[in-house]
Amino acid sequence: MLEAGDLSGQRISGSWIVSARAVAVFEHSRRPAGRPWSASSAWAVLDVAGGGGQDLESLQRSRARARLRSVGLDGLVDRLASRASPRSFFGHPGMLDDLISDPDLVRSGVSALSEYPVGLVVGDEVEGYVRSSRIAALVSRFALDELSEHPNVVLRDVGDEFWPFDEDQVVAPKPVVAVDLLDAADSRSRRAGAALAASL
Repeated sequence: MLEAGDLSGQRISGSWIVSARAVAVFEHSRRPAGRPWSASSAWAVLDVAGGGGQDLESLQRSRARARLRSVGLDGLVDRLASRASPRSFFGHPGMLDDLISDPDLVRSGVSALSEYPVGLVVGDEVEGYVRSSRIAALVSRFALDELSEHPNVVLRDVGDEFWPFDEDQVVAPKPVVAVDLLDAADSRSRRAGAALAASL
């Protein structure tokens, strides 16, 4: 795998040195692929996984239940990719507290672990959902740099027509947070996501 370039590493004195991050990225890339469902289908599954607060058609609700029963939430991560488009940025560490409190951001993933503790300790990172119509203003307001090689902010861009959160909601529901963690490149976050998904 190293010689084929599938796994990143460095050869030193006849031995291969592989970072934990490279292994996590490799594991993430080897997940079985499936064609992602539409954004509305993805949000329907996440709604049903959380107990169902959205007004869904009966066919859409029964289809979402069947999909969850077949493999569970953790088996559907790749199919739920269309829920949002993740974009990575660097934000000045002094601005992150203000960013995480911004009303245009719904905290999720690592930024929601204070609400859903799973034993994962996270540094200065921000992760959350933002409406497509508001993301440009948020990026400008906090001078977020999308070209940085060291991102510490992930904004998940959701089309306004699919926005699933209430106006005053500040933290994503547990199933959404679980899927965001399961979708992470590092194995610690994925284990935390699996634990959160198992608690549903």
